[in-house]
Amino acid sequence: MEKKLKSTITVVLPVHKLDESEKELFANAVKSVAEQKVIPDELLIVAANNPELLEYLNGFNYSALPDKVRIITNDGETDFASQINLGISKANTKWFSILEYDDEYQKNWFRSVVKYIDAYPDVQLFMPIVVDVNEGGGFLGFTNEAVWANSFSDELGYLDNNALLRYQNFNIDGMVMTKETYEEFGGFKPSIKLTFIYEFLLRMTFNDVKIMTIPKFGYKHVNQRPGGLFDSYRTSMAPPEQAFWISLAKKEYYHTHDRNIKYEM
Repeated sequence: MEKKLKSTITVVLPVHKLDESEKELFANAVKSVAEQKVIPDELLIVAANNPELLEYLNGFNYSALPDKVRIITNDGETDFASQINLGISKANTKWFSILEYDDEYQKNWFRSVVKYIDAYPDVQLFMPIVVDVNEGGGFLGFTNEAVWANSFSDELGYLDNNALLRYQNFNIDGMVMTKETYEEFGGFKPSIKLTFIYEFLLRMTFNDVKIMTIPKFGYKHVNQRPGGLFDSYRTSMAPPEQAFWISLAKKEYYHTHDRNIKYEM
């Protein structure tokens, strides 16, 4: 008989706006948490302080996640990095995960994670293989799978600093990480607009944080959705500016303790 698997994970879901076309996406994101084979301890929704948004979120039907949903209001910056930093500061569990409101977890993701946490106690950050889809659900490709290619990293399945300096296409959505490690090394830096995820991963690997991609499909990501954060960056930034943010990330990542995480205004 298989032992009962337990989670010690908070899902952090940031929301700064929800128009009518996005409400169905949000409902699917919440459903993907409720349908997990191993349910996370908590779904923590970080909401911008917008009366209309808060009314919708507080009136949403969370009955599939009884006693597991908590909504906190962000009175400060509502960019993605700041929202995540605030949410993690309020998490009450050892581990946390990040869910975008227009994405979905695959049903076995947390079941896989808790098994890997038990089997690999030295790993502080687990990433899923991400299935990238377009707005209509059409398949675009995979992300985070490169670590399982021969000679990509020094150790198969793990992400290291040298690999990141050569290849940048990694996604932290769906990742499961220890709160202690995230806070120890400074969290996300909102000042790095386009490449804060890249800089974060560079900083983690520079500080010898063990990052492993679990070789299972764990997360469905709507890539470059019109109106989404990175689509707005892509459409508003000229190539020279995009190159600048990549260069800045490579210059910044070894500054670990030069600033505290800015949780709140």
